[in-house]
Amino acid sequence: MTVKAEINQLIARCKKQEWAAQKELYLLFADNMMSVAIRYSVDFSAAKDLVQETFLIFFNKIEQYDESKGALGAWLSRILINKSFAEYRKNKKMVFGGDEVFMDQVSNDASGLDRLEADDILKLLQELPHGCRVIFNLKVIEGYSHNEIGEILKINASSSRSQLTRAKRLLRDMINQREASRVYAKERYS
Repeated sequence: MTVKAEINQLIARCKKQEWAAQKELYLLFADNMMSVAIRYSVDFSAAKDLVQETFLIFFNKIEQYDESKGALGAWLSRILINKSFAEYRKNKKMVFGGDEVFMDQVSNDASGLDRLEADDILKLLQELPHGCRVIFNLKVIEGYSHNEIGEILKINASSSRSQLTRAKRLLRDMINQREASRVYAKERYS
């Protein structure tokens, strides 16, 4: 049986509210959803809560799932992202720094970036101010346009562009700082 057929079978069982199928589907997608949630949450605990809430919404609205409109993983990601932004709007926890445009150009020199592992990059993203991190994730990782980001976050597209530029500048500075520290330590202890 193919993975797609197995997922379709699980969905059919979940529609019948079979707990074992729900658990199996959760275990199949939970890690991927957690990796998305970490990018949009302020901490690990909030990310875990977001994943749990995503699956609760999914299981409550499973009848609305239409395989022809996209893969289940993409649908779950969309639920998670929408839930994340609903929480931000409700709690007003996302702060953007004005509409000023950061004119610094982001360097295309990837020498420091080449040495980073995926975990290192995720840690750097977590260090970004929350508003910058969310916009960076939406634009660079999820592929939304600045106009779409503006609609989702209820901000101007120009604010999205300036926050993305700021995020890239901050990431570049963090990478350069870590690279300088690594070079210093290597020279000092050689």
